Amino acid sequence: MTDAHTTDMLTPHAAHKLGIVYRDRSTEAAALSHILVARLTGAGYSVWSAEATHQQEIDGHLATTDVVLVLGGDGTLLSVARQCAPLDVPLLGINFGRVGFLTELEPAEVDDQLPLYLKGEYWVDERSMLQAEVEIGRQRQLLLALNDVVLVRGAEPRVIRVNVWIDDHPYTTIVADGVIISTATGSTAYNLAAGGPILHPQVRSAVITPIAPHLVADRSLVLEPNARITLELEAGSGGAILSADGQLNRPLLDGAQVRIATNRQVTRFLRRRPPTYFYRVLSAKLKEAL
Repeated sequence: MTDAHTTDMLTPHAAHKLGIVYRDRSTEAAALSHILVARLTGAGYSVWSAEATHQQEIDGHLATTDVVLVLGGDGTLLSVARQCAPLDVPLLGINFGRVGFLTELEPAEVDDQLPLYLKGEYWVDERSMLQAEVEIGRQRQLLLALNDVVLVRGAEPRVIRVNVWIDDHPYTTIVADGVIISTATGSTAYNLAAGGPILHPQVRSAVITPIAPHLVADRSLVLEPNARITLELEAGSGGAILSADGQLNRPLLDGAQVRIATNRQVTRFLRRRPPTYFYRVLSAKLKEAL
């Protein structure tokens, strides 16, 4: 995280390129997108817009885009973050979802607040990400995740056995419905539901959390930031699913190995609220869950 600062990256009325990605099948998000395109174009910006599922269209614009406004919930932001992080394009989230842990503005705040971000009155919230490397059918695949990488049992209603190495050291064998490797950002998602700890978003460590483990002793483990994790699906487990952010899903056969580490790229969010605002949002969301 950097300190609060002012920058001229997006001087008002300059011909900088802005992207708007909006939630699929949300008439409200689409309507605001149309309004913003007209307004920002009239103010001198170069603007493009696309639905979140039109990933090839989005990719075609990102190399020359200065910032992307994301009109959606946390799920939409997760999807767009994976596309923007490799090109270091920052995001500004406008909430059209239910939870809104990652979003910055509510739709009613856009008129008053958006001009301030475009003037450069913000600080940059950098969130660590994970990469998962796996070989499927002799093809190496690399999955990027902002929230978590999950290895979970397949269709058969039985536990899987997962051998875990940390920095090439044999750590344990987890017998459970699955294993979550979570970032600090994802600690309030599946990790929290599975009984894992909540981490402040600026913590760089990942967390290993078993899902419904057979042994009470199988607890969450917070790792040091540069730890490398290897998960191996033991023979007889009956296969499993590897999932990145709950959106990229790959079937795995027994014996498959997944190597997970902190990615060198980060997701960058534009913020004006103070860093302590996280505690306010967390408290409110936890009370809603009671």
